[in-house]
Amino acid sequence: MIVLLAAPLLLMLTLLVSGLAKLGARQGTEDAMTSLRLPLRGLHRTIASVLPVTEIVLALVLWIPSVPLQTAVAAAIALLMVAYLVIITRALAFEEPVECACFGTLSAPTVSRLTLGRNLLLVGLGLLTVVAAASGTMTTVLVQAPLSLIGLGIAVLLAIALTVLTVGGTDTVGGTDEVARPAPGASGAGSSPADSGDEDEELLDYERAATPAAVLQKPDGRLITLAQLTAQRAALLVFTSEGCGPCERVLDRAPEWIDALSPVLQVRFVFSRPVDQLRERTTERVGELAMHDLQFTARSALGGRTAPSAVLLGADGLLAGGPVDGGSTVIEFVEEIRTQLSETQDQGQPRSFAP
Repeated sequence: MIVLLAAPLLLMLTLLVSGLAKLGARQGTEDAMTSLRLPLRGLHRTIASVLPVTEIVLALVLWIPSVPLQTAVAAAIALLMVAYLVIITRALAFEEPVECACFGTLSAPTVSRLTLGRNLLLVGLGLLTVVAAASGTMTTVLVQAPLSLIGLGIAVLLAIALTVLTVGGTDTVGGTDEVARPAPGASGAGSSPADSGDEDEELLDYERAATPAAVLQKPDGRLITLAQLTAQRAALLVFTSEGCGPCERVLDRAPEWIDALSPVLQVRFVFSRPVDQLRERTTERVGELAMHDLQFTARSALGGRTAPSAVLLGADGLLAGGPVDGGSTVIEFVEEIRTQLSETQDQGQPRSFAP
C-alpha cells in the first residue's frame, strides 16, 4: 500500500519541479531538444512552451479522485517517462556528450549512465502509479483517509530534502547557456570618441592579454599558430560543437556573420573534431572557414570554458575581446562587434582591431 502511494507522490513532485524549472527556461529546453537530435526541429519552440505546462497539469490532475481519470493520467505519465527513457538511451550512443536538461535547469546537464538509471527508476514509478490508479487505491485513500496521504507526502518531502542536503546541489555551470566573461574589449576594438562614459570605464577595466601560443588545424591538415593566423588581420574565433543546442543556434547565424564581418576581419568557426568529419549541414553554414581545435587546447589557452564560446583576437598580438561562453552570450558578443563596426564606419573612421 505504502509503495503504491509513494510512487504517484514521487512522480507528482518530479513533474511539478520539472515543469516549474522549464517554465523559465524555454530556450534551454529547446536547445536540449536540438542536442538530443529530436526530429521536427521546426516544432521545438512550440513543444518547449507546451511541455512544462503539460507536466504541471498531469501532476495535479493525477490526484482528482476518479478511478478512470486517474488511470488515464497515470498511463499518460508512464508513457512520458518511457519516451524520456528512449530519448536518453539513444543519446548515450552519440559520439559526443549530450546535454539534455530533461527535467529543467535543476537536473544534471550531461547525459550519462546515471541519467539512464534515473529514467529507469521513473519508468518503474510510472508503472506502479498506473497500478495504484487502476486498482482504486489512490481514490480510496483520497476519499477515506486523506490525512494519511498528507502524512506520507510530508514524509516523502522530508526524505527528499534530507537527501539533497546530504548529497549537495548539482553544479551545472559547465553546461549552462549564460556563463560568460565580460567582453568590453569587443566594443572597444575600433571604438569611437562618441562612446558613452560607462562604456569607456568598462574598456579601462578590460586588460588586453597577449594572444597565447596555441595552434589550430586548417581544413588541409596544416597547423597554424594563433599569432600566424592574426599576423595580417584580426580574427573572430567561434568555438562550437556539433549537435549542442546552443552551438546550433550560433551556427545558424554563421552565414549572416560571415557576410557582415569578413570585409573587416576573419571569422573562423572552430570545432573539436577534424574538419573532414563535420556534417554536411555544418559545412553548408560555415563553408571553408571551419578549423579544428585539437583536444580543446586553443580554447583552453584562450580561457573559453565551454561550447559555444568566442574570442576576438587583434592583429597586434593581443586579445581584443572576450572570451565569452554560452549561446546567447556569444550571439550578443558578435552582434556588439557588428554594431561597433557599423558605428565606426558611419563616422568615417578606419576599421581596425589593433591600436
